[in-house]
Amino acid sequence: MTALPSLRALRAFAEVAAAGGRIAPAARRLGVTPSAVSHLLRELERSLGAPLLAGRGAPEPLTEAGKRLAGGLAGGFAAIEAAVAEARRRRDPGEVRVSALTTFATLWLVPRLPRFRAARPATQLLLATDTRPVDLTTEPFDCAIRYGLGPWPGLDCRLLFRERMVVVANPRLLATAPLARLPRIGARSRREDWPMMLPALGLPEAPIAAEFPNRGLAVQAALAGLGATVVDRVLVGDLLAAGLLAEAAPGRWVERAEGHHVVATPVALQNPHLRALRDWLLAEVAPQRNCAPASTSMVVPER
Repeated sequence: MTALPSLRALRAFAEVAAAGGRIAPAARRLGVTPSAVSHLLRELERSLGAPLLAGRGAPEPLTEAGKRLAGGLAGGFAAIEAAVAEARRRRDPGEVRVSALTTFATLWLVPRLPRFRAARPATQLLLATDTRPVDLTTEPFDCAIRYGLGPWPGLDCRLLFRERMVVVANPRLLATAPLARLPRIGARSRREDWPMMLPALGLPEAPIAAEFPNRGLAVQAALAGLGATVVDRVLVGDLLAAGLLAEAAPGRWVERAEGHHVVATPVALQNPHLRALRDWLLAEVAPQRNCAPASTSMVVPER
């Protein structure tokens, strides 16, 4: 049996076709970047062995193959969305399925889940971690924690906190050497962090001594005393308060326009368990969000 193209690629093409061949509106609808949509379209065309979009200036945005595929997909995705909605209605109403970024879940959410369970014992929270933005209309999630500028079309979007980057390290390591001499720990998923921080720190560029897949692992390396790393201050607020980490450059931080948001579809929010989780997240983060350190900051504008 011939393997089918990926569902994500097919959904991306369906949105592009619905947008008259335009990629940017389709990307906004899917909550991803235009480059991600372009990549999925190239993947789909390779899989099918046929071009789907006509060239610039063509009288029609889709090729003949594209028109045939778009016609077949339109009703298919409507049927999928209806089936997903029906499945959600029939499952345990106390289940809330959450997709969260790995670092957010590891550093901030999971340590607080005992408090949520104590407050909402009837709610069963099912957590999955990923680095990509899930599609809440076709994938089996009730809500997601997204990082970005927000808001996203078609979704209820509540800002948890904007990112405030600081440099942290093990206090025992900081007692042995100044920040300029500490090894730098990086996250592969956030290679822009150190270059953004350096102007606020007044430090020159230097090689990364150790790199890990994500910020969560980079923070674990900092806890172990391997060096200093850049992370959002809210995410490590508990570790700072407990004295397990310390700011390597107190009073120096960089605020970004992007932040962490809790998002859900209006339909999903009819579930009182999901509304309770959203409200709990907002209440839980409020003390940290409203406690900005007195410092010299540098604001990175929207990109």
